[in-house]
Amino acid sequence: MRPLAKDDPQQIGPFRIIGLLGGGGMGRVYLGRAANGRTVAVKTARSELADDRHFRTRFAREVAAAQQVGGPFVAPVVDAAPHDDMPWMATDYVPGISLTAAVQDCGPLPEHAVRLLTAGLLHALTAVHAHGLVHRDLKPSNILLTAGGPRVIDFGIAHSAADTALTMTGTALGTPGFMAPEQLVMTGPDVTGAADVFALGGVIVFAATGGGPYGNAEPQILMYRTVHEEPRLDELPQPLRELAAACLAKNPERRPALPALMERVGAPGPYGNWLPGPVAEELRRLSAQLGDPRAQDTFTPRPPAQAPAAVAFDRLPTGTMADLPAPPPPATPPQGPYGTAPAAPPQGHHHPAPPAGPHDITPPQPHNPPGRPTSPGPSRRRVLAALSAAGAVAGGGALAWTLWPDGGDRGSGAAHTGDKPGGTKKPSGGAQPGGNPSAPGTPSDRLPKDIRDKGTVTVGSDLSYPPMEFATSGRTTGVDVDLANALGRALGVRFTFENAAFDALLPGLNSGRFDLVMSAMIDNKNRQEGRTSDGTRTGDGVDLIDYLSAGLALVVRKGNPAGIEKPQDLSGRTVAVQRGTLAHDFLDKLNRQLPAKVKLRPFDSSAQIYDDVAKNRSAACLDDFPVAAHTAATHTGGGALQLTGEQLDPLPYGIAVAKTDTALRDALREALDRLIASGEYTTILKKWHVEGGAVKRAVINGGQ
Repeated sequence: MRPLAKDDPQQIGPFRIIGLLGGGGMGRVYLGRAANGRTVAVKTARSELADDRHFRTRFAREVAAAQQVGGPFVAPVVDAAPHDDMPWMATDYVPGISLTAAVQDCGPLPEHAVRLLTAGLLHALTAVHAHGLVHRDLKPSNILLTAGGPRVIDFGIAHSAADTALTMTGTALGTPGFMAPEQLVMTGPDVTGAADVFALGGVIVFAATGGGPYGNAEPQILMYRTVHEEPRLDELPQPLRELAAACLAKNPERRPALPALMERVGAPGPYGNWLPGPVAEELRRLSAQLGDPRAQDTFTPRPPAQAPAAVAFDRLPTGTMADLPAPPPPATPPQGPYGTAPAAPPQGHHHPAPPAGPHDITPPQPHNPPGRPTSPGPSRRRVLAALSAAGAVAGGGALAWTLWPDGGDRGSGAAHTGDKPGGTKKPSGGAQPGGNPSAPGTPSDRLPKDIRDKGTVTVGSDLSYPPMEFATSGRTTGVDVDLANALGRALGVRFTFENAAFDALLPGLNSGRFDLVMSAMIDNKNRQEGRTSDGTRTGDGVDLIDYLSAGLALVVRKGNPAGIEKPQDLSGRTVAVQRGTLAHDFLDKLNRQLPAKVKLRPFDSSAQIYDDVAKNRSAACLDDFPVAAHTAATHTGGGALQLTGEQLDPLPYGIAVAKTDTALRDALREALDRLIASGEYTTILKKWHVEGGAVKRAVINGGQ
């Protein structure tokens, strides 16, 4: 828990706020006390989200879902006000550690603890499903380990198995690596409680091994593996392996029903000394730090429970989805442990590959199609080794996840930004940045005639790299999107973003699918000349208009208590880093030069490395500059982290256009120079906290 900052509330509803428990992209969670001394966790929404009607609807639905569910293994709702100016929800607070943090800090749980964890989670899911709800996002970070057993939290995307009105078309809700195949393949069976059973299987694997059932990789790779590959269960003890394998069946009908799983795993408890010593000690410390009035009762010494030498599981359960009773009429809530039974998959296929389409995951091809160049070298965005192992992306963007805006035209295949074609939206105050786009001698005069006639510029982008370009609530946003909108206003055209896998962007540009590519792409000689990193010729190359300078950046706790300013200051210190990234490679090389090696704490996600620094487990973390700058400024409201030192190895990001499209290239360069001169460029960068990467003017092919 951290002390309250100046902008934190002192009171929310009837609760006095005494500290900040944490926060993220959606809001903050505070520790509060009621007048009678009851301790609660108060979840609030960020102010900018509170103004979003769709977000308010989802938040109200989360409150309604959580209020329906009770029992010892969920966090009960105490009070809520989803329609206040700042929506909030208070749940009963019990000192706990997320399963993610416990495993990362103390290692995998022993087999008997995994059984007790599973038993408690089964009872929690039974309580959820009894109300016709599906949790949809059961994962280690949504499970708290407490002295009294596990607790399931966060019903942010839970909803009735019969109600999909708020599920945006083409949008997968959940967490890759724990989402069931039917959540990923939009043309597959309906999502029912069987999806929660699949997620439970993933949780079992993580708790027992420290890794997910499909390894550690980028979200798109995990999605592909979930649909097309078998889980990796070799490290599990045999009883747990059989249990996890049954839960992780591709076909939802083949997964065990909850009653059969409960019979197999056994009753929950006793939870007297169920956690390993280091985790139990951390719980005691947490209780003491928070001054929880129940801490003494919770940890009253008692005779140690006898841990079984081996977990005595019965044979695999025979009750599966196919054995469930027929669904009730639509007018009544879904009955049974999973709600409405899903439709059976086509005969003769255990888990058919989904047909290619804008909403589906397309299997990667082993090689590029003839005549289609490969991407010449990685960008500074995260590139895991598994991505190259999965094969180059072919044609229309394999593994691309098309996201549609609210009310968007599904037939267009693009997420739109900007104004109407040919429009010249004027900001308040009358003057338009960049001048009148229709005036003689302006950048719009240099646009190719075909683009002026159609009034749109199609932008290829991998919308998975916040804060540069990403999708939220079905809409594209980020630095690149805001800059594109500003360029569109200056040029008098609309920029439309089409999502594609990163390796498919330059092939898509060369084939004419995109007019340009804007996706945090590093400008280098290989891309300019159409060569791969090993010098192989792949095509004519592209021209790049440089618009941002980005390298790696160090992030430390607020105030920089360790005095870290440069890489050499990391000698002998603990540093968090994401696996398989250029930051990881940088630190590996640095370790060959320092007198005392850097103690690396590798994680699977970017969010985990910042949490590690904020919790004072690591002295610093290293990440891409745009991600580091934005996260340092926004993590828990900006009060926990800060950038330190200069960017390391900065390189230019460029807007890619075909070598033959010189008219478009020159129009973009001039329009960008006008945005820089007017100050609108700087305003956009400051909005996303990346002004430290600003360029003084637009340069063509400035990368080396």
